[in-house]
Amino acid sequence: MKKTLLILTLISNIALGQEKKEEPKKNTDPKEDLSIQSAMIYNSLNRNEEIAGGSAAVRTYDLRYEGMQGTPYFIDEWLTGKLVFTNGDAGKKSHLIKYNTQTKELLMKRPQGDSIVVFPNQITAFTINDDSKNVSYPFVKVENLKADGGTVPVCFLMVLYKNKTSLLKYVSKSILKANYQGGYSADRRYDSYVDNSQYFIRKADNSLVKVKVKKSSVLDALEDKKAEIEAYIKKENLSFKNDIDVAKVLAYYDSL
Repeated sequence: MKKTLLILTLISNIALGQEKKEEPKKNTDPKEDLSIQSAMIYNSLNRNEEIAGGSAAVRTYDLRYEGMQGTPYFIDEWLTGKLVFTNGDAGKKSHLIKYNTQTKELLMKRPQGDSIVVFPNQITAFTINDDSKNVSYPFVKVENLKADGGTVPVCFLMVLYKNKTSLLKYVSKSILKANYQGGYSADRRYDSYVDNSQYFIRKADNSLVKVKVKKSSVLDALEDKKAEIEAYIKKENLSFKNDIDVAKVLAYYDSL
């Protein structure tokens, strides 16, 4: 009988102990809760849902890229200008225009607010007027231009000087890609439009000769009067730091 009571007492105590057993306390530290939630979000963003070979592939995100800088246009703003049509009509009406130096397209803004591409077969030339600087930029159409990178079917060259000979500028831009990945990168975190314009001399016979803004290049293009041109360059102390010096040389060449 005593043994029976002892067993019942033990069973009762065990049952009571189980009822009184407390559940583990939940974490009440808000900072620790926030840390756990942040870790869960981070892991969720960086984990690829496709699991191969029993291990998860981690996807990383490079946020250093800063986008595109610069503009493909000769001048980014809409400026007034005039068109010269194929029938010779210069057109008295001004239009808001701008020239895309990358696609070689002339855009014209319509009264409705949108813009259209002016087809090259409709015009032979155009002029952009920058009234804020009191400067005009005339362009002429050239077909099958042999420039660096190949032949350009149709484009417009800016006229820097015009007489018997002309100095023309092929205004062109290309995209320089970002370069910031790898140990030997330039740490350039953006794509950008860079100038790669070229210069041409149009001679009296209408031929185009590609030149650089350098004394030797200009002398080679004007080799029929090379001695006189070289003497003039020395006399005027021309440095060829810009295309104005090339225009001066052409003006002297035309005077001979």
